[in-house]
Amino acid sequence: MCNIAAYIGKKQAAPILIEMMKKQEGFWAGYYTGISVHDGTTIHTMKVIGDMQNFLTETNGSSLSGTIGFMHSRSNSGGDVEWGHPFTSSDGNLSYIANGADGVFATEERKEKRKKIIQLLEDNGYIFRSKSSTGSFVYPTLSDGSSIHVSDLMCQYIAYCVDRGMSPDEAMSHVFSELSAEVVGLCMLKNHPDSIFVSRINCPMMIGITDDGDTYLATTAMAFPDDVTFRTLELLPPATTFRVFAGGYHASVHPIKLYNIAPITPDIWHKAYSRTEQFLTDDKKTPAHIRDVIAACADLWPEGSVHQGAPLVYEILRSFHKENRLKITLVEKDNTVPGYHTNEFHLSMI
Repeated sequence: MCNIAAYIGKKQAAPILIEMMKKQEGFWAGYYTGISVHDGTTIHTMKVIGDMQNFLTETNGSSLSGTIGFMHSRSNSGGDVEWGHPFTSSDGNLSYIANGADGVFATEERKEKRKKIIQLLEDNGYIFRSKSSTGSFVYPTLSDGSSIHVSDLMCQYIAYCVDRGMSPDEAMSHVFSELSAEVVGLCMLKNHPDSIFVSRINCPMMIGITDDGDTYLATTAMAFPDDVTFRTLELLPPATTFRVFAGGYHASVHPIKLYNIAPITPDIWHKAYSRTEQFLTDDKKTPAHIRDVIAACADLWPEGSVHQGAPLVYEILRSFHKENRLKITLVEKDNTVPGYHTNEFHLSMI
């Protein structure tokens, strides 16, 4: 899993994104960190192996100019720095980040569809910068047998659809319908300097909008600035594509063709709330990682449905945090990438 932060407004985006990522990277990720900021003319992208500390040490990303952008912190799944987000299209006109995994959509039929789309993109000259000779059965492979990150494939396929006349939201919905996964994806385009396009299947994406039009996006609203008052604070609906802009968002008329996303009902919420509270109070189980809490609530969802476990648990944790009942312990975690480290949040109740 990964963490995402995004901002559209009147302030400089980079410092805001950095502060939001610092507040949430320990919930997950911290192995690869990257940023894209649109300055009104060009999308500037930087990424490193390592966490926020490495990013601030190794780049001047905090000084990037622009009032719209997004940031990403990724979990460890191999590859060099090009396996970190954001991914960029071959022509540099599109930047893309995502959070999630194949999940229940990891079928043989989908793998075959991937192969056909990869061949289509290769035949049309699209470049995969994540290309690696290491090879992995988990990730898509090119015709020469090398591996690429799945989000690199999504990025190039969205660019392909836009290059052939689709609007960004139509392209996002089309690609997410063709290559469904348990994810959320965000896209910025050079010729749309005022918008971020979001396709959410079931992974979390919170939106916060202020009275003066500043708009924030993050994996959890716990990442949002503490000194900001929001007139809108909500989880974006699932299985939908959105154009997000300063002061609001619109759902696309182009649907993502998925219909089995289980809603977060009051019954599921209350049961998960009680179970999470109990889980984080149990001395034998705490302090716990957020993945442990999500797993503890997994059986609450209807059988055969696509769960919304992560956004549910993040929001329950946020309610504990607002009540000053959530204890977050920072623990240094060994990194399999030599020379780097990252921190992880362990959770318990006060």
